[in-house]
Amino acid sequence: MLKFPKVVPWTSTEEYMAVADCLYSIDISERKRGVAIVKAWRARGRVPVAIEATASLAEMCVADHEQRHGVTICQLQHMYAMALIRFVNSIVDLEQKGVYAQSVAMLAGRIGMPAWFVELRHAGTHEQLPSLMTLRSACAQALLWLRDYYWSKQVRRLPADTTIQVRAVIAEYISACETRQASLAMVASRSAKHSANPSVLAAAEATMESATTALTALVARLHADAVRLYVVPVLIESGFLVPSEKRLRAKFPDCNLPPALADAWSAPFAVFTASWGETLFYEEMLAAIVSALTPDSSELGIFESGDGALSTSHAATLVAWIRWILEAYYVPNGTAGGKASTVSIEDLLEGCLRNPSYYSRSVLRVVSDVDPALKRDLKPFVEYMGKALAALVADEAKAGAPPTNSKPMPTVSVKALQEEEALMQRRLDQLFGASRGASQTESMDVDTSANSTSTANSAPESRSAVKATAAAAAIAHQTEPAAGRWSFVPETAWTQCPIGALCDGSIPMLEWPAWIDNVPLHATPL
Repeated sequence: MLKFPKVVPWTSTEEYMAVADCLYSIDISERKRGVAIVKAWRARGRVPVAIEATASLAEMCVADHEQRHGVTICQLQHMYAMALIRFVNSIVDLEQKGVYAQSVAMLAGRIGMPAWFVELRHAGTHEQLPSLMTLRSACAQALLWLRDYYWSKQVRRLPADTTIQVRAVIAEYISACETRQASLAMVASRSAKHSANPSVLAAAEATMESATTALTALVARLHADAVRLYVVPVLIESGFLVPSEKRLRAKFPDCNLPPALADAWSAPFAVFTASWGETLFYEEMLAAIVSALTPDSSELGIFESGDGALSTSHAATLVAWIRWILEAYYVPNGTAGGKASTVSIEDLLEGCLRNPSYYSRSVLRVVSDVDPALKRDLKPFVEYMGKALAALVADEAKAGAPPTNSKPMPTVSVKALQEEEALMQRRLDQLFGASRGASQTESMDVDTSANSTSTANSAPESRSAVKATAAAAAIAHQTEPAAGRWSFVPETAWTQCPIGALCDGSIPMLEWPAWIDNVPLHATPL
């Protein structure tokens, strides 16, 4: 029977259990955080009554602990009483399923709720309010009852190294299956019938039984979310659903799954589906495979692949698994011959159409083969992807070849680089050597051959006058671009050249004029 998904306000089982830890934490700040998250869940959708009751009781404990100014004992009694009354009513009302209403005490006894909770509810509603000490104790006992009868039964906790355990147990199971098959083949062989050792088959059967027990125990500990978080990501790795040896993988364009590969995984799949159901397991497999084959085009761009792109044979084998799942568990139009479809392909189609990639076209072709009714609708998309891929390949090939009307790339030899280095060294000596020997205040961008002689023979000038003279000479010197300095080259004269070089292949002179450091660019500091 097809199971419809249940909409919940939390995003994952981990978030669900994290809130439980917060609500039952001894740290008041953690309890307040848990209550705040439950309030956010209420805004998202319907929250189970047990979670509502837990959050209300925890919030009451926080309010009592903080002892806000102006809150009297009578007010605390009413607040506790209201939280406990709503706790009992909301939990017990879930058991009112008959035509005639049953008593609260009878319903409470049916679900294992202590009878004194019901009596406390009656006293808080119709009689005198219980004492504050009694109400505090009742609130603590109610939280413990909710933990035992609700939270502890919801989710089985998983250790941090679950992925490593899943990978090891599944690998051990597959290895045991292969060993058992090899032993059976050896026993069944006529040539080895008399030489076969019965102990070999017995050892293989014992290994298989141990691996089956380990896999069954692991699956029993995993909850439904673990299929998406741990099991399926391991299965689509190389060495599991995709054999490590490339000769055993599927190939494009047929993408037909080798029968031996399907037979090898029939036993593990039976264990998985027995625990989680065929719909959940195979739909999670389809979603994970499509996500691996079609990267998000909003981040990478259309037809682009990321750094961890799959190899061609790996992708072909995953596409073959999609074909195998659809042929076995998908029924076109939902039902055919009274048989309902186990899996849905809406998410698969959306993933392929939203994120075109090198393998989306192959997946859509598989869907077209399995569901002929969709073939006509998908044909324009498949043809468009084919044309776009062909154009992309043509552009890449054209970009890789040198343009026919372009000039040849200038070559730079080691000797030429050494000559350029010597030329730059001479320029540095001319610019900085004379100025360092003559004066530290003279500009390093001005020809100092004449200025050094005049400065030595003339009377000493003030520091500000020297700076002004040097700056004026530098500005005058910059009016005409000297050889080797930056200058604008017309666009029509642009040619290909090495990175960091000019159009003729020479290395430009990039020294910074020293007068810029001495002359302020603004009258006042910015």
